[in-house]
Amino acid sequence: MGFLKNLLASILGFFIGMVLFVVFFAVIIGGIAGSLNEKPEIKNNTVLELTLTGDIPDRAVDDPLSDLAIASEDLSPVGLNSILFGLDKAAKDEKVKGVYLRADLYAGSMGTAEEIRQKILEFRKTGKFVVAYAELYSDAGYYIASACDKIYLNPKGILEFNGYAGQTALYKGLLDKVGLEVEVFKAGKYKSAVEPFMQNKMSDANREQVRDYVFSLFGYCMKNIGKSRGIDSGAIADIANQFKARNAKLALQYKLIDGLKYEDEVEAELITLSQGKKGKKLQRADFAKYADDSWNAGDGADKIAIIYASGEINMGTNESGEGIGSTSLAATLKKARLDSHIKAVVLRVNSPGGSSNASDIIAREIELLRKVKPVIASFGGVAASGGYYIACLADSIFAQPTTITGSIGVFAMIPNTSKMYKDKLGLSYETVPTGDYAVTWRPDEPLSPAMRGYFQGMVNDIYDDFTGIVAKGRKMDTGRVKQLAEGHVYTGIYAKNLKLTDGYGGMQRAIQSAALKANLKKYRIVSMPKQKSTLEQLFGKANTSEVKEKWIKEEMGSLHLPYSEIKRIMSSRGVYMRMPFNLKID
Repeated sequence: MGFLKNLLASILGFFIGMVLFVVFFAVIIGGIAGSLNEKPEIKNNTVLELTLTGDIPDRAVDDPLSDLAIASEDLSPVGLNSILFGLDKAAKDEKVKGVYLRADLYAGSMGTAEEIRQKILEFRKTGKFVVAYAELYSDAGYYIASACDKIYLNPKGILEFNGYAGQTALYKGLLDKVGLEVEVFKAGKYKSAVEPFMQNKMSDANREQVRDYVFSLFGYCMKNIGKSRGIDSGAIADIANQFKARNAKLALQYKLIDGLKYEDEVEAELITLSQGKKGKKLQRADFAKYADDSWNAGDGADKIAIIYASGEINMGTNESGEGIGSTSLAATLKKARLDSHIKAVVLRVNSPGGSSNASDIIAREIELLRKVKPVIASFGGVAASGGYYIACLADSIFAQPTTITGSIGVFAMIPNTSKMYKDKLGLSYETVPTGDYAVTWRPDEPLSPAMRGYFQGMVNDIYDDFTGIVAKGRKMDTGRVKQLAEGHVYTGIYAKNLKLTDGYGGMQRAIQSAALKANLKKYRIVSMPKQKSTLEQLFGKANTSEVKEKWIKEEMGSLHLPYSEIKRIMSSRGVYMRMPFNLKID
C-alpha cells in the first residue's frame, strides 16, 4: 500500500512539475517575445537604419522570436513587404528625417533589388534623404545603393563592380566517376535544366539564351546606375567590364561613390543631415522593427489578399514552411475564393518551377478563383517554368525588368544506375514481366525502348498542355506561344515586349491593379498563407529531414549544391517544369 502511495505521489509530482515547467517556460518566452516585439521609440529627427544582408524574402517572418536566430540564418530579418510599406510609412512620418542604408553583402535577386531601388527613389521625392554605407558592396547591393543621395565606402572596403555573368555548374564528369547516367526527355529547344547532367559544356542554344538575358540585365542596370551617378551608360558599362574601380580609391576616382569614410564619420554626417547641425548623438531606430506592422495597414472590411508562392513547386504540403506544396497552396487559394471579405487576390510568385502535376493543381485553383474575384500576379526575382504556369491564368501579370521568367518547357529525368549497380556494386535483378510496360524502371538496366517512348510521349503531351494554358491565359494564338516557348528564359524586359506579362512593377503595383479591378477604395491587406511561428516549428510535427538537410547545407557550404543535385537525380521520377537547377547571376 505504501509503495502504491509513493508511486501515485511520484506520478502526481511529475505532472505538477511538468505543468509548472511549461507555465514557467511560457512566461519566459512571452517575456522574450514581448521585449523583441517592442516598437522602437521614434523621436524627432530619427534616422531609420535599414540593413540588407543575404537574401531578402518576399515577406518578413511574422514572429518576434525569429530575432533569436532560431529561424533561417540565410535570410534578412526584414522582408520585401516591410521595406516597401515601411518606406511609405516613413515618408509620411514627420519624426523620420531619413534612412541609413547598410547594403553589405546583399545576396538577393535582381528582381528584388529593382523593387527596393525604385522604392528608394520614390521615398527621396519627399525630400527626405537616404545615405548608403558598406564595407563591401556586391553588384546587386551597389545597384540598390546607387539610388541613394550619397554612397559611402569604407576606405579599405571593396566594391564588386566588374560586370555580370551567368554561371551554371556541370555534373556530367562527376556522374561518370560514380557510374551514374541520366536518361532525359524534354520538350523545348532551350530547356536547359537537364544539360548539366548530360554534357560537359553549354549547348549553343543555352549559351545564346543566357547571353541574351545576362546582357539584357547588364544593359538595364548600367543605364540606371549611370543616370543616378551622372555618368554616360556606355562609360559606366566600360568601368564595369574593365574592372576599373578595382579598389576603394579608384571607385571614388570614377565617381561610383561619394566618399571614403569609416562608419563613425558617416554617422556624424547623418547627425548633421537629420538635425541640421552637428550633434552628439544620432537618433536611430531599427527599420525592421519600425516597419513590421506597416505592410498590412489599411482600413475597411474589404480585403486584398497577398498570397505568397515562393520556392520550388512540389506535390503535397510544405509543413516546413519552405517551398510550394500543391496541397497547401491550393487550400490557401480555395480559402481566399470562399472568403467573402477578400475581394481580390495578388499572387506573389518567386519560383523557378518544379513538378508539372503540382503546378497544374495550383493553376486549376487560380482558374476557379479568377471566376469569382480578380487575380493579379506579381513576379519577384524569378517566376519561370512552373512558376509562370501557375500565374499565366491571372487577369494581369506584373514583373520587374530584371525578373527572370518564361522557360515554358517540360522535362523528365530518369536516373540510369546500371553501370553503378553492375560495374561498381556487382548487383543485378531478374524480372518476369507480363508485358513491355510492366517494368517502369530497374536500377541495373537502362530504360526499355517502350518506356523511353512512353516518357517522351508524356513530356510532349504536358508541353502541349503548358503552351495551351499559356495561350488561354494570355489570349494568344497557340502557334505564337510555341514560338516563344521552347523552354526559353527571358528577362522582364523581353517578357513584356513579347506580351508574356502586362507591365512593369512590383507588389504595390499589383495591389493597385487589384483594387482598381475590384473597384475598391478602402481595403485592408492580408497575407496568406499564415506563417508558422518559431515555437510551432520547434514543438510542432518534427521534420527530421528538414533539420538534417539544413545541417548538411551548413556543414558542406559550396559543396552542398552538387550533393543536392545528385540527390535530386536519384529521386527523380516525375515530369518537371523548371528552370536550370543552379543558375546564378554574378
